Amino acid sequence: MKISRVRYYLGLVLILLGSSFIAPAIVSLIYMEDFTIDYLITAFIIALLGFLLWRNSVREEISYADSLYIAVISFLLPALANTLVMIVNGFDPWDSLFESVSGITTTGLSMFTTEELPKTIIFVRAWLQWIGGVGIVIMTIGFLLKPGTVAYQLFATHLRKEAYMPSVKIIARAVLGLYGALTLMAFITYKLSGLDFYGAIVYALTTTSTGGFTATNVFPKAIIWPAIIFMFLSAQSFTRYYLIIRFRKLRYLLKSIQIRSFIILNIIGFILFYLALSWSGIMVSYTDTLFNTLSALSTTGYATIDMTSLPDSGKYILIILMLVGAGMGSTGGGIKQYRLIILFKELHRRLRKAYSPPEQVEVVKIEDKPISDEEIYSHLLVINLYIIALIISLIIFLLSGYGFMDSLFNISSALGTVGLQTSLLNNSIKWYLKLVISIDMFLGRLEVVTVMAIISHMIDKLRG
Repeated sequence: MKISRVRYYLGLVLILLGSSFIAPAIVSLIYMEDFTIDYLITAFIIALLGFLLWRNSVREEISYADSLYIAVISFLLPALANTLVMIVNGFDPWDSLFESVSGITTTGLSMFTTEELPKTIIFVRAWLQWIGGVGIVIMTIGFLLKPGTVAYQLFATHLRKEAYMPSVKIIARAVLGLYGALTLMAFITYKLSGLDFYGAIVYALTTTSTGGFTATNVFPKAIIWPAIIFMFLSAQSFTRYYLIIRFRKLRYLLKSIQIRSFIILNIIGFILFYLALSWSGIMVSYTDTLFNTLSALSTTGYATIDMTSLPDSGKYILIILMLVGAGMGSTGGGIKQYRLIILFKELHRRLRKAYSPPEQVEVVKIEDKPISDEEIYSHLLVINLYIIALIISLIIFLLSGYGFMDSLFNISSALGTVGLQTSLLNNSIKWYLKLVISIDMFLGRLEVVTVMAIISHMIDKLRG
């Protein structure tokens, strides 16, 4: 990455990032906590750095590698900035990094109970999740960048563009509007359901971002059904909502293979999870069963059941749901519904080719649109890299003396950016395990290929 070439875009990203830290400063001031100055200084330094980069810069065409660097910086920088604020205020450095990465990656894993944290820190975790949910890069495109190749590259890093849609800038602004509107609807609904102003904000931010950080240790019963609705909505492609609104045709919703597969998987998960708990003698209501399976599949991470006390069969079901994840183009994590659909369609194609005439051409299609072999292989590569990352992390935990099931559960939650956790994760575990989970959360949010591409690019530059 050449700074001279990306100054304009990186500067805009940093200006927006810096401005975002004003919000926790205001919350700290309202609740008379000691974080106001720290967050104002953080906001000023990041925004000033962005302004200096942007000032007198020239908008140039940048490479795809450059756009990946900007995307990574837009997630890494706010996490590191919040880590420093927490360290300055007496938190353990590794716990601070863990909480901050868990926030910006919309994961929701935590080393603390909410009673152990000030309201400002609880809010800033939720705020980071909300920012990370849609991506600060998309915000930059939506407000400031012109359509074109560069905008497409940056946009496509976070939200896959459908071929039949208009310019990236229009889509990005529409997505931002939908994201904000959905957050506002969640806030109003939660407030009307009985939550106080602060709680309604925190839960609205973390539901819409499918983040999962909570304002209370026990999830409020009053908002279970509203949360079910908003978790489902947030786990679907926002570009699909754009199509429905723009063309006023419900068929774009019904036509979505991702939404159909999401509903089917959730029904199967609901039935299997309920049976697994019942056979183990754990009686759980239908509502709680639906809530927790949807929370896992949408990668939100809310829980109304103690994950530690679940039988292994129940944990396996949630692990599968967490790894599968939400829809491509949503704020959710995981491998994504779209990739699993491609995997099964490619498997079906290979099986058909085994007994079809050699001259017969088999094509993989998604919603009647052919998918190129190159795209298929790229999606299969992501799935393979997810599995490799999971295995490596699991081996590290096992060598550190932790049990297989709880290690697999928490690692899957981190890679899926979910947030469901057992008692294994606490601030007494070794620092390097906190780092492993933090890396998994980062890989899960930005996707393994993005990070691997940057590492490969850096190695090639060093060799050159």
